[in-house]
Amino acid sequence: MNYSIGIDLGGTDIKAGLLCEDGSLSCRMVVSTQVDEGAKPIATRIAETARKIINTVESDSEKNKKIIGIGIGAPGLIIANSGIIHFSPNFPGWTDIPLLDYVSTELDDIDLPLYIDNDVNVMILGELHHGAGIGYENVIALTLGTGVGGGVVINRQVYHGSWNTAGELGHTIVQPNGRKCGCGNFGCLEAYAGAKGIIERTQQRIAEDMKTSLNPDSLTPKQIANAANDGDELAVQIYSETGRYIGIALTSIAHILNPQIAIIGGGIAAAGESLLFQHIRREFKQRTMDIPSNMEIVPAKLGNQAGLVGAAMLAY
Repeated sequence: MNYSIGIDLGGTDIKAGLLCEDGSLSCRMVVSTQVDEGAKPIATRIAETARKIINTVESDSEKNKKIIGIGIGAPGLIIANSGIIHFSPNFPGWTDIPLLDYVSTELDDIDLPLYIDNDVNVMILGELHHGAGIGYENVIALTLGTGVGGGVVINRQVYHGSWNTAGELGHTIVQPNGRKCGCGNFGCLEAYAGAKGIIERTQQRIAEDMKTSLNPDSLTPKQIANAANDGDELAVQIYSETGRYIGIALTSIAHILNPQIAIIGGGIAAAGESLLFQHIRREFKQRTMDIPSNMEIVPAKLGNQAGLVGAAMLAY
């Protein structure tokens, strides 16, 4: 039976696990990233975690387990075929970091291939093979979290583009001359549907004296979603607007790429059908031309395991 190791590198934690070819995960481990220590110590922690999993497999009484490779998913602009992290907002000062070389040096006694890709690219890879994307050829994905990440699959292959920067769907313009985004542009989807954008839009409405039960000084998207579920008018409005902005972005994406399905994950997507997804679908249906409007819009299935599963899938 073939297995691979998946590493999900985040700004807070490094998550690791062993993926069987049937999609099941085992040997899951979590260690602190300690981002301030820099790239080489983080590479050492990644290698040590992978080594622990390898040792666990080698000591297992079931001897028909074969590990075929190690995959890493990391946030930011990844030059996948060279193993370089060109830039990552979660890791201050990281520019053109050869992370795969660092990890490989730590594992020089272990003969396993190493792979790396952007965290949303590996999320969509996981969903494609073991989640909501099973059976589809052309897929897009959005992750709604601190920012809005994106990924594109064409003919069951992750599409990286000419300069390895394809899939930045969170920077689709949904409001010309709109809110300033962290990328420096104005009106990006991320500026409206990412956590910061949702919180700031809510705070702005409160400052305009819109009645609400929410405290503007300690807001999270989850608190806003909970208030919406309790019938808070402002919170309901914020999430319906968020859905509409996502629907607008998906309209442009669908007209360009004609994917069969859009998979939406991340913490904000947990708001669910009534608060978010019905508004996404309504806006999308109203705006798209006939044939692209057939694109399905569904929540991700793998949850916080998607990064691990997808990273491990790089080895397949």
